[in-house]
Amino acid sequence: MKPKALPVVLRKFIFRDEVSPEDMAYLDQEIDHGQDNAAVRLSKIGAPGAHHSAIPGYFVMSSAPPNIEDAKAMQPSEIQDAAQGVAEIASYLYEIYARSEGPDPELTIAVHGYNSGRSSVRDWYKNIFQYINRHDLTIPKQGNQVFIGYRWPSENIEVKRLGEAFRALPPLPRDLMFLGFLGAFVLLLLELLTTFDKTVPGFAIALFLAVLLGVSTIVLTLVILRMVVYFRDRYRAQNFGVLDLVELLRQIDRSLVNMKAADIKRQHPDEQNPAEQAAKFWQQTHRKVKLSFLGHSMGGFVVTNVVRILSDVFDSRSIGNQPPADVGSVFRLERLILTSPDIPVLTVVSSRVNFLSSSLRRFAESYLFSSEGDLALRVASATANYFTFPSSSEAMGYRLGNISLKTTYADPRDYGIVNLADLDQNFFPGISLEESVARSSYQVMEHLFLTYSWWFGEKGFNTLAKMARDRTKASQTQQSLTQQPPKITVADFFTYFDCTDYKDVTFSLQKGQSNSQAKGLLTRANRKKALGWWDYLMLAVDGLLGKRDVHGGYFQGQFTQEIIYRIAFLGFTGYLETLDSDPKLAFDPHVALSKLHMRCRDLGIQSFLSPFRYRVNIKGENITHNKQELIEAIDQEASEILQVNKTAEFLKSQGFDVVVK
Repeated sequence: MKPKALPVVLRKFIFRDEVSPEDMAYLDQEIDHGQDNAAVRLSKIGAPGAHHSAIPGYFVMSSAPPNIEDAKAMQPSEIQDAAQGVAEIASYLYEIYARSEGPDPELTIAVHGYNSGRSSVRDWYKNIFQYINRHDLTIPKQGNQVFIGYRWPSENIEVKRLGEAFRALPPLPRDLMFLGFLGAFVLLLLELLTTFDKTVPGFAIALFLAVLLGVSTIVLTLVILRMVVYFRDRYRAQNFGVLDLVELLRQIDRSLVNMKAADIKRQHPDEQNPAEQAAKFWQQTHRKVKLSFLGHSMGGFVVTNVVRILSDVFDSRSIGNQPPADVGSVFRLERLILTSPDIPVLTVVSSRVNFLSSSLRRFAESYLFSSEGDLALRVASATANYFTFPSSSEAMGYRLGNISLKTTYADPRDYGIVNLADLDQNFFPGISLEESVARSSYQVMEHLFLTYSWWFGEKGFNTLAKMARDRTKASQTQQSLTQQPPKITVADFFTYFDCTDYKDVTFSLQKGQSNSQAKGLLTRANRKKALGWWDYLMLAVDGLLGKRDVHGGYFQGQFTQEIIYRIAFLGFTGYLETLDSDPKLAFDPHVALSKLHMRCRDLGIQSFLSPFRYRVNIKGENITHNKQELIEAIDQEASEILQVNKTAEFLKSQGFDVVVK
């Protein structure tokens, strides 16, 4: 059966100094316009002299346009390029897999965020490709990776699109806005040029003027919301970005199965059903293609929904309480790195409304990079989601990229891996992971907070645990009963890096080290207990002046680029090995972890290391056993809470008084 046309445009990254004369005709002059002198170029698939980089890289764009009126059929050459590109990616992965020795093949996909034009996304992915192949030489040593930079159809905020926004308005609100402003102007002239002051007609004119201005302002607000492009980007991300990436992975999966079927047919010419045997082989083999994601901002929304479709919808194994990490025929979910993710904060909370819980816990490793001063999420995203997110409280409307770790005013112990001593003390061999988490004084839900109450109500941090307790109290007033929030949650799978007070030198591959003096990259890094309204105002000014990128500064700092890219391509153990790389000594994960702790502490980063990560990567325990143990503990607590609720409701229905202690 012939596969359907892949709805993406696919190009290959190639270093300019490796472009041969035969390759010149294959260079993309449209997507890569103005990049003649760039270190990395984009090439169409099939360039005859193209040099294979240590980590092959591809730029994949959804073919969906920013506006549906601009939609057009893909050219046959583009369809052919996409099909050849998928075959080439699958061929690289299968070649790695076919080696009798060595690590499993890995496919790492980066996904950008909201308000991102094609050129800026292209340049970021080029930087990643150059960084992992030529700058950080510890990354390509394994020789088992393929990189994809995926672009969904986002658009930039541009004032020049104001006319388009007005033209797209439906007739009624458009006419109301213009008539409102015109009528308000006429009435204002009457108010100024007549003697209606302090009279009933004057009051009526003023009142009518206010009504007209109010109606016009409401419609103008809708125009401004369109100009911000948040809702449009979210629609495109959900309906084009997610589905096109799912289709890309589905076709890579299919190609790998077909390659195995071709191998089986070559080895056993009499085999009647090589495709069936190939599918059975991939299902039964322990070795898989490890699939990792790096999602920034709304790219986190794209990634998590792709994973949800791949793992929850089309996999019957997801019905069970302990779904495996395998998705499709050939893939296994490996690493998830989220930077300032624009997804609900409930993602890390075990709850009925956490629709991502079952899919996120399939990953072997999960990481979150966040900042309290991320205005793009705290203001823009939270305001936009006020209209769409079904929450009755302010706090639940914030995004996962808004969470931070509690701190005091300036205690150095607040920085680095804040729970390191507790992990060393409580997470030792011979005791279950569930018991270790329960007895630990560092509960992650008690340390993650969204806001800080300065004046109103109970002063202090509004932690995720406190929010859960508040929901518990509210539910109890509605004649239901729940226990305290569970101690073990999905949050325990994640390792957190709070970069609010992160100070470092900026670094780019084009300019090198941009400044010799370290500075706050995401905030002013004043090491406050919590940021107040004045801090946010100053950050807004800094952003307008271009002094710091409060939303994407992770990809400017020297250290954060290193840790994000190394973890994405090497994993946590691989990253630690780069920190403790003395060839004369055996690798000691405890020493390497201490070095990471000190680097984070010196740079003003707070980290909360996942207990699961500590047991597997530092203590060297079995990942499958510990993951199963943690999932069982999460499900057990959820079941106990549900059972208590049912028991309490039954007792109440029989006329008993139930007292919560």
